Amino acid sequence: MALAHLIAAWAGSRRGTVTALTVDHRLRRESAAEAVSVSKWARAIGLRHETLTWYHGDVTHRIQERARTARYQLLGSWCLRAGVTNLLLAHHLEDQAETFLMRLAAGSGIRGLGCMRVRTPTETVELVRPLLGVPKSRLRATLKLHGGDFLEDPSNQDERYTRVRLRRLLGDPASALPAPAQLADAARAFRNLDAVADRAAAVRLRGAVLVSPLGFLAIDQAACAALPDLLALRCVAAAVQAVAGRCYPPRTTSLRRIVERIHSGTGGRFTLGGTILTLGEGQLLVTREPRAVSGSLPLRFPMSVWDHRFRIASDVSTEGLTVGALGARDLGSLPVLPPGQRVCRTHLATLPAIRDLDGLVAVPHLNWWRDKRLRSSIQVAFEPRSTLLAGVSPLSAIGDCRITGHRGQA
Repeated sequence: MALAHLIAAWAGSRRGTVTALTVDHRLRRESAAEAVSVSKWARAIGLRHETLTWYHGDVTHRIQERARTARYQLLGSWCLRAGVTNLLLAHHLEDQAETFLMRLAAGSGIRGLGCMRVRTPTETVELVRPLLGVPKSRLRATLKLHGGDFLEDPSNQDERYTRVRLRRLLGDPASALPAPAQLADAARAFRNLDAVADRAAAVRLRGAVLVSPLGFLAIDQAACAALPDLLALRCVAAAVQAVAGRCYPPRTTSLRRIVERIHSGTGGRFTLGGTILTLGEGQLLVTREPRAVSGSLPLRFPMSVWDHRFRIASDVSTEGLTVGALGARDLGSLPVLPPGQRVCRTHLATLPAIRDLDGLVAVPHLNWWRDKRLRSSIQVAFEPRSTLLAGVSPLSAIGDCRITGHRGQA
């Protein structure tokens, strides 16, 4: 509510419009009535308001984790439909301190200990946390100054949750824990170190990474083996995240086994984090694991995101169309691929395909269209979200890992 008052004043002075979003998780009987109250308060200060409801069955375990995942999915989907590019969140200084302690206890590495960022791009919207360095006491004082109402979620007092127990410790003057501001400073230092490591890895890997529009990556094995462990781990983690569309990297122990094989020059094929990693012929090839691919979903106008990594834009109606994995069966029916592809058909079967009730309509990456008129109306792009890969050309060639011999050559 403090953020709502601040953004209302900021946007009002610029003749902007802001929509406040409330997620009703339906985990408590009072939640629906609370959402109505928040709606009234938001509208009273000049904001638009919408309530998004999480419909679910019984939720008996991992409640906070599942609620958080559902919350971000609902918020991100609304922003995508509305064409909103920035979603403001009210995380504050104590939230950051709690996150740091939780990740420290979980054994997180440099990136994890950097905790929440002020700006975080996601597949649907950019998350913005303008209050990350502001103590909760100042937010309460700001709200009091504006005469604003607010509600306290009872789950914030439930000591079954680790975050609540840490919050109590941080607020206890007798606790030996560092102050929230000190913990937030530590997180900031790790974020700076993380950025330096990313830049160092990107410079060392320049010209040694292929990012294919077909949604796979390849890394020159010798170049990766020449990196210090910290940077090699980061490189492999970025590749897995990009191909799988993951928000978080795999566990360091799993990554380390891959890096050890890269350093030893050992070949092999492994699955990790929704990807298949193949070591051989001087390169690490990272492709999508078929069983991890997202299911079919309706193709939304004008924009959809499928499998957390492919963005599909359309300037015509997409009613009645769905997008899902091409699959081995439909791939086999397409007369566009000769035998002996360098990238196996297993990966090509994970490419996005557009269908209607009559079957396959289009496979844009393979330049196959049942209705040629759609060719100029639907665009599909592989968008790996990785700062490390940001400077990599999408068609840097490595060895002979190039897809050739069919229309729409990559």
